[in-house]
Amino acid sequence: MPQRPGRGIAVAQACALIGAAATIAATAHSMRWSVWPLLVIAALTVASDLTTLDAGMTRLKVAGAAPGLMLAIVVLGAGPAAVIGAAVMLVRWLVSSPRRPVHYLRNDAASYAWLLLATGFGLSAATRAAHINRWALGYCLLVFVAFLWALALHFLWTTAYRCYVERGRMSDAVRRALLPLLSAQLFSGLLTMISAYVVLRTGTVGLAVTGVMIVIFQYLVGELLTSKRRGYRLAQIATTDELTGVANRERFQARLEQEISLARDSGGSFPVMLLDLDHFKEINDTLGHHYGDQLLRELGPRLARAVGSDGLVARLGGDEFAVFGGERTDDPERLHRIAIALIDEVQRPFAVEQMILQIGASLGIARFPHDGDDSGALLRGADVAMYAAKEARAGHRLYAAELDHHSRDRLTVLSDLRHALENDEILIHYQPIVDAHTGAVVSAEALARWRHPELGMIPPGSFIPVAEQTGLIGPLTWVVLEGALAQCGAWHRAGHALSVAVNLSVRNLLDQDLPRQIEERLKRHDLPASALRVEITESMIMADPDRSLQTVLALSALGVHVSIDDFGTGYSSLSMLKRLPVDELKIDRSFVSPMMHDESDMIIVRSTIHLGHDLGMKVIGEGVEDQGTLDRLAALGCDLIQGYHVSRPLPADAFTEWLIDRLGSPRDGEGEAGQPLQAGT
Repeated sequence: MPQRPGRGIAVAQACALIGAAATIAATAHSMRWSVWPLLVIAALTVASDLTTLDAGMTRLKVAGAAPGLMLAIVVLGAGPAAVIGAAVMLVRWLVSSPRRPVHYLRNDAASYAWLLLATGFGLSAATRAAHINRWALGYCLLVFVAFLWALALHFLWTTAYRCYVERGRMSDAVRRALLPLLSAQLFSGLLTMISAYVVLRTGTVGLAVTGVMIVIFQYLVGELLTSKRRGYRLAQIATTDELTGVANRERFQARLEQEISLARDSGGSFPVMLLDLDHFKEINDTLGHHYGDQLLRELGPRLARAVGSDGLVARLGGDEFAVFGGERTDDPERLHRIAIALIDEVQRPFAVEQMILQIGASLGIARFPHDGDDSGALLRGADVAMYAAKEARAGHRLYAAELDHHSRDRLTVLSDLRHALENDEILIHYQPIVDAHTGAVVSAEALARWRHPELGMIPPGSFIPVAEQTGLIGPLTWVVLEGALAQCGAWHRAGHALSVAVNLSVRNLLDQDLPRQIEERLKRHDLPASALRVEITESMIMADPDRSLQTVLALSALGVHVSIDDFGTGYSSLSMLKRLPVDELKIDRSFVSPMMHDESDMIIVRSTIHLGHDLGMKVIGEGVEDQGTLDRLAALGCDLIQGYHVSRPLPADAFTEWLIDRLGSPRDGEGEAGQPLQAGT
């Protein structure tokens, strides 16, 4: 945020202006106050100043006032030139920038006045010291040097003040503003030298010639800047990502090669980071690519601001960004802080067309020269670390050699998963859900397993995250749903009136056609809607509350039971929860498993049970692994339980045998409620 200059700055500016006025008055007798030349030069200077040229690449503009003011010094002296400078500033203020804060006017006026006075007095002193008359070529060379000196001092004065007010860096201002205009200002100095020579040689007639020359100057400088602007734009296109405005892959590669060369020479080290958005595909698939593009368009500059002017952010494609943080360190703790700061920037909400979107990110870090001594090795290492972070849901990871094995496995999983979905390699195991008080089996949760033809059984933790990242989670959910309903239909025909619970993905939940498709499958397998329980998470609901609510209401209207899975681990709104027709809350295992020896978890479990009951829902405790936990949950009023203490997830045939054995050995006086719960098989 720009700062407002204090009273001390205002007093200093006022004193500078008063001092300049006093100096002009004190030296007025030694100046040439010829009315006609004064008016002509003033008119030419003001007119030239008003016809500014936009440099395009910088916030500064090129005006024609400088040659006119220097000409005033040569023809009339420092005092008249300072008066003309004040007139130029006043007219510019009134015509071009009346809304600009007045402290800028005071600063520019003081700058013009004192620099013109100093340049005029300095030129006179140099002329006398060198014993050069005003008509000699050497004098014109002095004019050229004085002109460049005045421009440099004026630039430093005004830019330093702007940096002070706007809290900027002087080096950045010089790079952005002065360097692109240097050639134009040199040309302006040559024009000033020629104009001085013509006017001194021809007198008043030369002023008319000077006016024509200034017009030509404006035109030629305009052409020069147009050419530079065109070249600058082409260079921008070649090195900038069009959507986000940050660097593209080619520019990042060039910067990386440069940093590697510098680090080799100095023996230093630096990190390279790759950042990939989590579940970005779901935004594109559910809301449309327009929303995804808007999010990326805002994210790019946000990351660029986070790394600062010494760093570089590049979009490599899609939702993947490469980051050079500008901090040359290999210290894990410092890299951890940098990574956390970048991820926090990503997680801040995005406002896109009256919708608030939130998204996460995974970040991988590789260090030169520890993890690679060339650009390819560094980027590959950062990529491996990034996917390791994504699979572990760790936020960020530092590259380590052992992660390469996981990376190869991930690529194998990614290439084979689609084939698995098409060739019946996905198996469904079932884990029972039982009544916490009677032990009766009321439902079974359908859980996906993958039997790979070469790698054998692949645990869900190795392929479910990949499915979520690649968009295959939708087809995978439908495979599980279809298989679970078919098995449930077989159980019903065999006399086992169980329901099946199936986890939905975000893509499923936001599909407005989901209720119709589920209804068709229920009819196909001759099942009542109550035979299906769909499990959704808090985070899925909050991804798009309105569309989620419509889908859940439609499912509930069919008679399908709705469960909130992993309750307590996501972010949700209780006001949204009470609007949803939810039948069950499943307390996440991260609270249930340690509750016997952690009072905080016990309090959370007890409070969640009370909350669920108060909202008219049943409560399921998952992750029950011993009798003590089961007894405590039952004492707290938990309705249903699930976990290894009851049974591990089993294939359909094994589950059916387990169910028959259980129903065939009822407890005394409890009919089909089942036998006492023992450690699962």
